[in-house]
Amino acid sequence: MKKEIVIIVMSIFLCKSNFSQEALSVNHFNTLPKLSIRALEVVSDITVWFAANRGVWGYTEDAGKTWHIDSLKVDSVYPQFRSIAVLNDSTVLLLGISSPAYLLKTTNKGKTWKLVYKNTHPKAFFDSMRFYDKKNGFALGDPINGKITLIRSTDAGETWMPMDDDKISSLSEGEACFATSNTNLDVHKNMLWFVTGGKRSRLFYSSNLGKSFLTYNTPIPQGEIMTGIFSFDFFNEKLCVATGGNYDKTDSSIVSLAITRNGGKTWQTIKHSKPFFGSCARFRTANDVFITGHDGTFRYNLKNQRTEEIKDTSGESLKFMTLRFSPSGKTLWMAGSNGKIVLVEGFK
Repeated sequence: MKKEIVIIVMSIFLCKSNFSQEALSVNHFNTLPKLSIRALEVVSDITVWFAANRGVWGYTEDAGKTWHIDSLKVDSVYPQFRSIAVLNDSTVLLLGISSPAYLLKTTNKGKTWKLVYKNTHPKAFFDSMRFYDKKNGFALGDPINGKITLIRSTDAGETWMPMDDDKISSLSEGEACFATSNTNLDVHKNMLWFVTGGKRSRLFYSSNLGKSFLTYNTPIPQGEIMTGIFSFDFFNEKLCVATGGNYDKTDSSIVSLAITRNGGKTWQTIKHSKPFFGSCARFRTANDVFITGHDGTFRYNLKNQRTEEIKDTSGESLKFMTLRFSPSGKTLWMAGSNGKIVLVEGFK
């Protein structure tokens, strides 16, 4: 399948943000029906890549006016992509989640793809992939025999090697990672973090790129299969937001958002008027955090400690699985079920 698609765009002006009185606008894009888009990479204000189930991937280079959408089949299988890394204008990597887990690379903007990694272990399940420069990156998978799967590339994704799992703290039975938004792994300089959920909800921290780890408990719920941290974002080496909760249940007693200012040693739980589950959280600035999930999209201001829900003018909640800001912070892109993508503009 290969398609060059012009998407019908519907623009809706949002209510002003109570925090900054910004007049935000949102553009809705419908790609393909029955798509679950959980992997999103925003290269600039106008260039965005995505990957989804059914082997589908795509990009726009004109802020959504036109989209190039295609699909991949490997060994007669259409991978379910939930992780993406864009290294430059033409080099992109896509990672499928489950066994066999395929990792593919293009250096010509998707004209051809090369298989660079394959994991056929019956329990293989990859959750996230993150490059911290143009050559070095990691991919994170669920535990096998009690140890998290962590692979590394030092050559722009051409080859991948497993990290020594003897150096990684053992996970508890029933503790794993979630692949909702490609945001449970983060890398910066020599620091690497990942988060877990299920029976335990923890932050794992390495100061030497995965050679050894410390673990920190968090206030995000734990103990059930679908509880825990689903997403986190480090603004710097100390300031971090974590979100999640209970995927199957939303009420005011469930902690779904927490902030740490000391790298995870201690946490502040965030109260909000409307209960929500968080699938993805991202900083726009040091004081401005956005969270999205199946209950809507929310904005938290760290300075005045207030949360507001972002809705369109019809009062409809914006329910998505993943979100990313452009490097400039001027545009916000979100994606989720039914092939839907939105662009939010107007940030100051």
